[in-house]
Amino acid sequence: MKVLNMKYFSFLLATLVMAYTPSAIAEDAKGEVGVVTCKYIAGSKVNLLIHSSASFDCVFDHGGVKDYYDGEAGIGLGLDLQWTEQSTMAYSVLASTGSTVDWSTALNGTYTGGKASAALGVGVGAAALIGGGNDSVALVPLALEAGTGVGATAGIGYLSLKAR
Repeated sequence: MKVLNMKYFSFLLATLVMAYTPSAIAEDAKGEVGVVTCKYIAGSKVNLLIHSSASFDCVFDHGGVKDYYDGEAGIGLGLDLQWTEQSTMAYSVLASTGSTVDWSTALNGTYTGGKASAALGVGVGAAALIGGGNDSVALVPLALEAGTGVGATAGIGYLSLKAR
């Protein structure tokens, strides 16, 4: 049996996320400037009954330039009964008009919102996150996630990004 190629699936996932651009957000923004993709660091997940956290290596790819971020994601309040072997999430990044942005640090901040995922072998999930530290930059608030593992998670999720 052939195992799902996570690199290919991550590319497909990023493409799907880029295709989803809500019109209300697009009207207020200069436009999509790139995609931030975060890959789970194996063995870094901590599950508690109402809180979980895991570390991610994140790459913001914009116009052929790559900026690197350390990421932490999980459930701030909710239930996380998922044990993950691999996980990738991707968000499109938008910039507002008239702003000069230092992309090497522009995504620093914490994004929060609803999150749910399920896995039995191959898993899928979705997160609707808002926030961050820069008013001129926003993540498209819906991300798709893919991974391998077993279990389910639901609650108030978060993604914290810090430039390296």
